[in-house]
Amino acid sequence: MRTIIFLLALNIFCFFTGGCALLGSNENKVQHAENYQLVPPENWKVAKPRGECDHAYELPSGNTVSVTSSCDRSRDANLKTLTRQLLIGLRQIKVIEESEMPLSQGSGLFTHLQASSEGTPLVLGLAVVKIMGCVFDFSLVSKKPLSSAEKKDFLKLVKSLRYGND
Repeated sequence: MRTIIFLLALNIFCFFTGGCALLGSNENKVQHAENYQLVPPENWKVAKPRGECDHAYELPSGNTVSVTSSCDRSRDANLKTLTRQLLIGLRQIKVIEESEMPLSQGSGLFTHLQASSEGTPLVLGLAVVKIMGCVFDFSLVSKKPLSSAEKKDFLKLVKSLRYGND
């Protein structure tokens, strides 16, 4: 049951991440970033991406992380607006922490929050990064509070992002 809930949550985030990229555009297909690199922690298992997600991981705790990219769609939107688009469909949203992320490329925003989806309480770590005309959405989904190690590993994954010539 736990796995089903997390897969459902992962699908919801992948759907909304891809769907949000469609706002403000008449195109039907999301253009994903090509050839970007991530370095996940060694103890994370690669999972099959679903929906519009580019990458998915299962953590030892059973929590899930998804990464989605979209290019040439949201150039003018700020990071807070892009983050709020990821929250479409969630209820009882309570932001715990929101902070800008120093990155070697582009700019990023990390948001840690509590919410519910179809009555299921969730704890989320979200990071939105803009690099060279592309937006990268990182989502960490959990049913329980995030451990400091999970949060640290998640932020390390986000900071490992390399895209373009860097």
